[in-house]
Amino acid sequence: MKNVTPAPPSARSASLARLQFQLARLGWPGALGAALLAAALAADPLVNAPLQDEVATRRAEAARRALLPLAAERAPKPLALPHERMETALPTLFAAARHHDLSLDEGRYAETSKVGEAGRRLRIDLPVSGTYPALRAFLAEVLEKNPALLLESLELTRDDIGATQLDARLRFVLNLEAAR
Repeated sequence: MKNVTPAPPSARSASLARLQFQLARLGWPGALGAALLAAALAADPLVNAPLQDEVATRRAEAARRALLPLAAERAPKPLALPHERMETALPTLFAAARHHDLSLDEGRYAETSKVGEAGRRLRIDLPVSGTYPALRAFLAEVLEKNPALLLESLELTRDDIGATQLDARLRFVLNLEAAR
């Protein structure tokens, strides 16, 4: 008999032998974990590619929406109040302010019209004071009840940072139909 010396193992067979040894050392729970890890790595492109496409689609949609005007800007022009009912609109404002415990100072009113427009506008400047939640509730109520009334500007001030009372200057515009 000849003495046969084994051939040196190749790098590939050595790596395979090392992997088999490590798997045998881990037992069946380790082998199962390794199989699940390999399956997860193989499935990753299959699962994440559609999700990445959806994310890209939604980002493009959000960017497109950002370029569109806001719903308030797309809304049709506000309705106009008949000129005869102008006298009833102001007491409604004062009643809503009292309902929300806001104190009203003396307001200023000016009726204007724009060249080329049939209707007129009543600009109402109201200085009020009260809490912020009461002011928000007041504005929500009066703007909801009268679609011809627009809030043109709002200035808020308070004496110090800890104060709960606000002083506000509200400027409303009431759209009026043309007098007949």
